[in-house]
Amino acid sequence: MKTKKMKIAGSVLVFLLAPFFIGGVFAETTGVMDLVTMLTGQLGVTEPQAAGGAGSLFDMAKGALSESDWTQVASAIPGVSDLISAAPAVSQSTAEKSDKLSGLAGGLGAVTKAVDSAGNFAAVNDQFKQLGLSTEMVSQFVPVILSFAESAGGEQVMNILKSVWQ
Repeated sequence: MKTKKMKIAGSVLVFLLAPFFIGGVFAETTGVMDLVTMLTGQLGVTEPQAAGGAGSLFDMAKGALSESDWTQVASAIPGVSDLISAAPAVSQSTAEKSDKLSGLAGGLGAVTKAVDSAGNFAAVNDQFKQLGLSTEMVSQFVPVILSFAESAGGEQVMNILKSVWQ
């Protein structure tokens, strides 16, 4: 008898809590879907291209930002990790070129930072090509994403991302 009551209580608990879990997932999906919708509407790209392109730019930002800055961005844009997952992997040849450049510039301060930035944009350009997008599209994605970031997280979040992309 106890087992039957426990099963019923467990089922009721799951039924009562399900909207909270489903709502959380839906909220995250809605946040990134709003961005994907903006990109497809304003730039005429497909949903996979919008998600993958935004993901490649966010992945670049994640690698370039401090942990606290990235946490602020990720908190303001629910589901950003889903976009990063949608980005294609950087091709082996582009990754090797970026590593060689970084190695050559190592320890040279501002030169190293400039080389790292160039390497990061080379990776993004490679990912855009894999998505069937021209490298010129990168400069069209950035202002749309920055506008979305500002509406989602305010001027501070937009400026954090802007510091990486411009």
